[in-house]
Amino acid sequence: MLGQRLMQGSQTRAAQRPFTARAPRMVAPKRQLRVNVSASAAAQTTSFRETPLVNVMEKGEMSQFPAAPGVYAVFDKSNTLQYIGLSRRVDTSVANHMTELPELTHAIKFLAVSHATRESLTAAWKAWVEEAVAETGTIPPGNAPGETKWQSRTAKPARPEIRLTNGKAINVPIETLIEQVVKDVKCVAFIKGTRTQPQCGFSHKMLTILNTLKAEYEVVNVLDEVYNPGLREAIKNYSQWPTIPQLYIGGEFVGGSDICEEMMNSGDLAKIVPRKADA
Repeated sequence: MLGQRLMQGSQTRAAQRPFTARAPRMVAPKRQLRVNVSASAAAQTTSFRETPLVNVMEKGEMSQFPAAPGVYAVFDKSNTLQYIGLSRRVDTSVANHMTELPELTHAIKFLAVSHATRESLTAAWKAWVEEAVAETGTIPPGNAPGETKWQSRTAKPARPEIRLTNGKAINVPIETLIEQVVKDVKCVAFIKGTRTQPQCGFSHKMLTILNTLKAEYEVVNVLDEVYNPGLREAIKNYSQWPTIPQLYIGGEFVGGSDICEEMMNSGDLAKIVPRKADA
């Protein structure tokens, strides 16, 4: 068993045995995103110990991780190691963990593996797990035998965001299109970014609230000027509310992330959000 062999390895390096466990499921590649400066610096080292931590959120903005194959380690708010995984898209895996396990996904160590094959990714992953166990004396909780919550459950693509137009010039006011979405969709969040890649801390908070409540909801990206031209300012005028994100339920404006957080804590939001069928 992976757990047994790793624990033996933590007691004495001389007694280590080679891993035979399966590596975590890899995420299929998608379109690449830019990598920020701190993330680029993190990719320059190979040792688990020497690789720096990159906070998932910095100054209210989400850090961008490489749209490339690699191994990564997830730490909680106390900087306690929770899981070591491998992926064909590090950024997609981190986004999935933020959506599914936000309370445990606070900071990331990662190593991009160039010209990656399954064998090279697995070898890099095993090396990181061995080093982490030798350093901490225990296997990361998410890698323990029988643990499955860290395995990607996003086998099918995430639900796409609602687009107000087809990307061509429109002959109706953008406010009319906003009104149609608000009235036709039971629960819709207007945010900065996408469902899997929110582009500000408040938008991330809004999605975390809705995911925690297992809400059935749609997303509209106010930053998408191709399909939602002028939406960023138009939604503020529509609601007479100066900030984004904004949540609408049953055709009515509910509030921004702070108000929704208060309503979640009081139990009021759970009473009005539509729930997923399997919730």
